[in-house]
Amino acid sequence: MSKSINKILLGCVVLLFAACEKTVEIDPPLNEITTAQVFSTDKLATSAMAGVYTGLASTTTQNNVNTVYSSLYADDLAYLAVNPTYLEVANNSYSALSTFQGTIFSEWYSVIYRANSVIEGLQKYEGTSAQVKKQLTAESKVIRAYCYFNLINTFGDVPLVLTTDVTISALQPKETVATIYKQIIADLSEGKANLLDNYSASSNTRLGVNKFVATALLARTYLFTGDYAAAESNASEVITASNLFSIIPAATMTTGVWTKNNPESIWQMSSPIAITNQYTVEAGTFLATVTTSPQFEIRSSLLQQFDSNDLRRKNWMRTYGTGINARVLPYKYKYATNAEAVTAGVIEGPTVLRLAEQYLIRAEARARIGTNITGARTDMNVIRTRAEATVSITTDPAVLLQEILLETRKEFFCEQTHRWFNIKRLGQADAILTALKPGYKPTSKLLPIPTANIDANPNLIQNPGY
Repeated sequence: MSKSINKILLGCVVLLFAACEKTVEIDPPLNEITTAQVFSTDKLATSAMAGVYTGLASTTTQNNVNTVYSSLYADDLAYLAVNPTYLEVANNSYSALSTFQGTIFSEWYSVIYRANSVIEGLQKYEGTSAQVKKQLTAESKVIRAYCYFNLINTFGDVPLVLTTDVTISALQPKETVATIYKQIIADLSEGKANLLDNYSASSNTRLGVNKFVATALLARTYLFTGDYAAAESNASEVITASNLFSIIPAATMTTGVWTKNNPESIWQMSSPIAITNQYTVEAGTFLATVTTSPQFEIRSSLLQQFDSNDLRRKNWMRTYGTGINARVLPYKYKYATNAEAVTAGVIEGPTVLRLAEQYLIRAEARARIGTNITGARTDMNVIRTRAEATVSITTDPAVLLQEILLETRKEFFCEQTHRWFNIKRLGQADAILTALKPGYKPTSKLLPIPTANIDANPNLIQNPGY
């Protein structure tokens, strides 16, 4: 976060168009481009915005840690090997002396810094059209909100940095989670109001944020903050946009949910390595060594939750080995290498948001409000029906709510941060993990603030328990 705005934005203008998948030709040498020039035309400003997308997609936190670490923090996944960091994560035994959380903390703030740089540059310098300025400012704020949502659900109270001025940010104290949620909602609401309701700004790919990305993130945020009416209404807006979104049917769900630009996806990332890559880092992590010795396995407590005919158990998990050596692994993304994906003729897209979540958000919100139990059950059964699982017929609101929460777990196992963030939101983490992991402590629900950041900022206080 101590880098100058010039260094970051000069790098942005030569990055690939993560949202548009094409490069920008720039005539002046890099050492002649000033910050003012970056925002002197719509084309250059758009390339700076592409740098924000590329920066996010290329972080190890977004392309790997969010799924792998979160599945280990929670109760989806067990670790079978000896890597010290994975052992810390799997046992929730991290401490202030741990180092892995420093990367997570710095990568989220690095993307926030890039987003703030674009927001400030568009405000300060002339040259971009009013429409492009409005569009890129809104995109930057949605991405900033997404980063802060992840930060507070990982670390709790953190500094709320809304500027690139390091004389201010370097000494900022923590803000409360409640305060940061207000900023998240403000940023997402502005994005919802100002972004297009299609994907034309990202060349009709789902790599860019639009109105419905902001709306879907608002639905999630309102669910986490307990505003169930707002969660329901925002999820409904996404669900009813049937010209853009639909649930992938059972016949093609094995791979269809994970392919690039499929109609269930709301927001996807570009490959963190090369725009032409057709596989995901997550699959590379889970599946790369399975033929020799798998590093991970899905916990039996999760496997037991699935009906025998559930297509998610059949198609989104895979058993490696036999007998006592058999291990069940996540198999949502299918290809550990680009060569495998190319041979199969499949292009997988790292998926951040998909429509199934909106159905389950609306189902939970309706169940908690209690005035539309039939609608809540119908929403959940959309997901169960696609999986060919037994549909619910309950009319008991309490039973239905528990069914919805379980359905969310089954639908989103080993996917992004869903299980980890949800068991903390629901107040279930201590009971679940104390029984599962002997070394677990309630303070482990939050990672420690990196020691290097505390040493550099006397106003930054360590989290309890560290």
